[in-house]
Amino acid sequence: MGYDTSFHPVDLGLVETRLLPYLAGHGDDDALDDVVARAVTIRKTRFHAKAWALGVQRVARRDDSLPFEADLHVWGRPFFIVGDGADLIAEDIERYLAATTPEDVAGLATEMIHRIDPALAGRVEPDQTGYLPDDGVLAKSLSTAMRVLRGAALALRAGERTVRHPHSGDEFDAAEVLSREVPFCLLKFAAALLPGWMSRGRTWPTYLCGEAGLAHAEFDGPEPLRALLCEEFPGLDWPPLPPSITGNYMVGGLVRAADVPAVRTRLASHRYALKCDALDAQKLDEALGVAERLGTAFCEATEVYSGMEGELN
Repeated sequence: MGYDTSFHPVDLGLVETRLLPYLAGHGDDDALDDVVARAVTIRKTRFHAKAWALGVQRVARRDDSLPFEADLHVWGRPFFIVGDGADLIAEDIERYLAATTPEDVAGLATEMIHRIDPALAGRVEPDQTGYLPDDGVLAKSLSTAMRVLRGAALALRAGERTVRHPHSGDEFDAAEVLSREVPFCLLKFAAALLPGWMSRGRTWPTYLCGEAGLAHAEFDGPEPLRALLCEEFPGLDWPPLPPSITGNYMVGGLVRAADVPAVRTRLASHRYALKCDALDAQKLDEALGVAERLGTAFCEATEVYSGMEGELN
């Protein structure tokens, strides 16, 4: 099976103060509703932004002179961002994150189209083939995994062995679900609030560093994505988290915020030793650069997004 790879700035402050306490069973069941509502708004922004990017792609297929790269502007950067440099990209991400309506997104997308070619604006219409569910369906799809994990923690605290899926009614082993599924499900939810970059294949940085013989000691296993749960449920069989990707649907190496600048500098200085194409190297550098600019951690993952399934960033 292939890999849908991704590179993520990760807000560990949010993880540690809101997401992990919720999963551990603290607070009320609706304690995450405000965060879910925010994720729904951002999911709609992503949808509308990509509709504009796909609209530009349709025009670009008929005009090779346009400086538009689908693997960067559609299946690469989050939202629809044109322009280079971590400062500019981080600013544009923050502007998209602040958008609340399709009109807000349209205004930002029009600006991006002008950056490609001012004469292009009148030739582009957003792609209308996609389908955006209503807010309730989006909220359910974004939050169900988190609610199942919280249910597993509450079940274990109550001495119960199984957790019931809130919608299908299926039952799962609570200890197995909690000990095995947290890092990936938590990252996927966190990425709904701060999207990452899409790639494809063995392009994650720990693999590239290993193939090139480069040090990557700053990459640890993604323990911060489950640390509180390990403390509060010490009797569970917590599997080791390798500091790299070894399969599908997983989080690999994680770099703490303080180490992100050094990792970015090393990878940039050894760019030609990395066995990936220039576009994937650019995506990786941009993701690290935005993490540095925003002061977040960084991690690699697989199957958070899928171009084939229409799950875009």
